[in-house]
Amino acid sequence: MSKNTLSWEKLDKKDWEILKDFYKDGPDCAKFISRRFGWDLKETMERLKKLESKGFLKRIEGKFATIRGKLKHMNHTYYELTREVKLYFRKNIL
Repeated sequence: MSKNTLSWEKLDKKDWEILKDFYKDGPDCAKFISRRFGWDLKETMERLKKLESKGFLKRIEGKFATIRGKLKHMNHTYYELTREVKLYFRKNIL
């Protein structure tokens, strides 16, 4: 999926906050995102799933992941930005 096929115009303010947070801090899970922003956990989980289905996020596979420079056992579902979104932010945000 290229950045031209991503529906950037359909993102709302909270979606943009999530994507910017992922760009700044790297992979994360719904539990910690909802805590950081003071949002409802269920709503955050639904947003992450929606962003994944639209090609903005992807799930990290496996049992371990490097989160904020530390190797962590993944007892939650962790997401990260897709390559296309990383490139978009690199070109347009910095």
